[in-house]
Amino acid sequence: MSNSPTSVQGERRGNLPFSNERFYYRTYGLNIESQLELPELPAIPPCAEPDVVVLTPGVEDQLEDATFRKGWLEMGDDRCQITIEGIARYRVEHGQRILLDRRVPRGVDPVADPGDIRLFLLGSALGGLLHQRHWLPLHVSALKTPGGVWAFTGHSGAGKSTIGAWLHYTQGWPLVTDDVAVIKPHEEEPYLHPGPPRVKLWKDALAALGIETEGLVRDLTREDKYHLMLNKGFQDRPYPLKALVMLERAEEGESASLERITGVDAFKSVMATLYRPEMGNEFNTPAGLMRECTKLASKIEVYRFRRPWSLDDMNTSIQPLLERIMLEQDAGT
Repeated sequence: MSNSPTSVQGERRGNLPFSNERFYYRTYGLNIESQLELPELPAIPPCAEPDVVVLTPGVEDQLEDATFRKGWLEMGDDRCQITIEGIARYRVEHGQRILLDRRVPRGVDPVADPGDIRLFLLGSALGGLLHQRHWLPLHVSALKTPGGVWAFTGHSGAGKSTIGAWLHYTQGWPLVTDDVAVIKPHEEEPYLHPGPPRVKLWKDALAALGIETEGLVRDLTREDKYHLMLNKGFQDRPYPLKALVMLERAEEGESASLERITGVDAFKSVMATLYRPEMGNEFNTPAGLMRECTKLASKIEVYRFRRPWSLDDMNTSIQPLLERIMLEQDAGT
């Protein structure tokens, strides 16, 4: 058994070939046995009873007895099927296994890029599996700050990855996760279990941080966004979540501000942070999701952070945030 990545000259998007070996990894607090090499994940020794297996058999074109069908996603009976044209078909079952079929029509190119196949496996497919376990996958970027673990969220383009990477590089705070992390409701404390150690950053954010785009994986859906692997910068174990920060864009001329929110507003912020909520409604229940999000909102601090959008002013605009985190550090000492 081997977990060491194989280097291949000339492959696009940092791809690695498929292998007949079994590989073992850990992410979201799950031990994974995979027929695919997944170099984006931390490797572990072989385990006899993995939590999740990733297999590559054939998969039917449609999910049998699906109760939900919309575009690329089908769901029903504690299973879901994700079809990405030109890439692969993923069937996720009972929170325990992912079946992957690469035989999806893709026009003139007969073989999908392995890096693209892994991208959706580690994203939507694993997200569906987490919901099937009745966990709470959260769309956040999070860091281990001197005042505990702070997570950042917001609508698409709100800058959660940008602010996470900025604080990582300028303050030296370790990243816990970027994009998705998971809360397990059965745990007494709200531990944030990290996902794959990668950051997705826009080209202008990379430039502002002095990071070259050469050699980085370009995001499939957004031409000016890139995937940056930061294995050395990430934490590989769960930490209690201290605070969730909802990012908003300040109006022109408005100064940056950080406001503590509670009650219904805090609950709404947690609900808005759920990754793939349509999957949560299918595999949990709307009432179950509301109950768990209410409980999480009561156990953490929730803030609204409004800041100017210019990266040129970032070091100034993050000052209210830094001051609050340092106050939390002083309170904890």
